[in-house]
Amino acid sequence: MKPVTVVGGGVSGLATAYYLSLAGIPVEIVEKSDRLGGLIATYETPDGPVETAAIAMKNGPRVDAVCRDLGVPMLAASTERPGYFYRGRPRRWPLNAGESLALGARYAISTVSGRRRPRPLETVEAWGARVFGRRATPWLLGPYLQGRYAGDPARLSASLLFGQRDRPARAAPEGIVSPANGMQQLIDALACRLRTKGVSIRLNTSARLDGSTPAVICTAACDAAKILRDLAPGASQALSTVEMLPLVRITAFYPGEQAPLGGRGVLFPRGNGVRALGAVFNTNIFPDRKGHYSESWIYGGASDLAVMGLSDDELGVVMDRDRQALCGRGAAPAARWIHRWQAGLPHYDLQLESVLSRPLDLPKGVFLVGNYVGGIGVPMLLEQAASVAERVRERV
Repeated sequence: MKPVTVVGGGVSGLATAYYLSLAGIPVEIVEKSDRLGGLIATYETPDGPVETAAIAMKNGPRVDAVCRDLGVPMLAASTERPGYFYRGRPRRWPLNAGESLALGARYAISTVSGRRRPRPLETVEAWGARVFGRRATPWLLGPYLQGRYAGDPARLSASLLFGQRDRPARAAPEGIVSPANGMQQLIDALACRLRTKGVSIRLNTSARLDGSTPAVICTAACDAAKILRDLAPGASQALSTVEMLPLVRITAFYPGEQAPLGGRGVLFPRGNGVRALGAVFNTNIFPDRKGHYSESWIYGGASDLAVMGLSDDELGVVMDRDRQALCGRGAAPAARWIHRWQAGLPHYDLQLESVLSRPLDLPKGVFLVGNYVGGIGVPMLLEQAASVAERVRERV
């Protein structure tokens, strides 16, 4: 049996290869860069660990089972209250009493009347105004979704984000977790297991698919479009229309300081005097990790494409100004680590809804796994990988 080719060595590719190998299917991974993990990496610095993307993931049966099988010890995040929304100042709840009452009334009416479900090609902004009221979207719904998807509520698809779809089983455990030594530990454990199982992993290798053997493309949509250009022109054209959003993550260390606020972080609405999408208080989330107090500030997304053009010094000035607006005082960090991702996340907008609403004309035996297919985050990618591995097993 020829091995199944898994294109991409990020978490989705490694997870797909993991589930294929569990089913006894030979696998080879080809990765165009010189490292595994994609956006995910953990660097040990003199001040403490730095994550280049996600600091943690939502736990669940799939995450728990994989980490137990790989022998990856997990840390549970602090149970302290989740965080803040910024509306002139940090607030646990960003709406005033009148707006909250209006939200509850509008939501109840929408539920009773059966109009709560998103309509096809309805934006989050329009759906939020219809179901929760106009004040809820800019101050509550918008910041939450910008923090998670980096998208523009005026273009985000309500159906993709809030429509009915299959969800992972919710049988315990729950909560937010991270590998004890950072997210890189999961990547390293997956790679080690695959090599132990005889999986070939080729770095610095571009994929060349001819349709003669099964393949799973586990890349960003833009890269999948390039790979499929000759093999499946229709699918390639559709995937090339998926917008990819830039992200910048700045991790700063402040020796001797504590978090300016309790909780895990703060989300910022657009047009409120702060350029950041959000700030993550890393030390609050995992207080037992070694190192100085650190925060990560997230920039970019659909509302700030120009952020990629800023130099490191300019980004530092922007972050310091935003932090002063949040804290009411300035403080120069002892160290600042900046990571840029030109194609950080797919935009979950109406165009992506259109692409996913109709079957892609993929060749027989070619499958897709990625954060543009069925959800963002490690748990959703594990679910996709397991599902696709089962479909491959049925065909080989």
